[in-house]
Amino acid sequence: MLTRKEQVLLTRVFKFSASHRLFIEGLSDEENLAVFDKCANPAGHGHDYSVEVTIRGEIDNETGMVINRIDFERQAIPIIEELNYKWIDRDIPFFENNISTVENIGKYLWRKFSELIPDKLDHIRIWENQKSYFEYFEKKHHG
Repeated sequence: MLTRKEQVLLTRVFKFSASHRLFIEGLSDEENLAVFDKCANPAGHGHDYSVEVTIRGEIDNETGMVINRIDFERQAIPIIEELNYKWIDRDIPFFENNISTVENIGKYLWRKFSELIPDKLDHIRIWENQKSYFEYFEKKHHG
């Protein structure tokens, strides 16, 4: 007999604005330009990011919710504010050793949000423009 397990997805959207420069330490400006195009501009560039944090879980019988959204949002705001109006490469220690690609920004945010909701974080989607987004998630391993 097939049994079903209820699952709910909740996505909360956050926004922040930040600047960065894509470059590989040790390469010349010309070499970085060949790898990252205009994103390697030594003066940097900026984005208005949208971050979607998706939570997966079961509906709690007592509260009727997958998570207390108000508590989650209150705890999430400082994570987003840490990036807001920052030069990511210079202001965020994680990016001293990680190129500030949107993929690595997703990895950074995953680490922060997984501290808040370790068993319920499903994936993070980051829009850096209107044409493309990146999703970051980590597969759960048992055993």
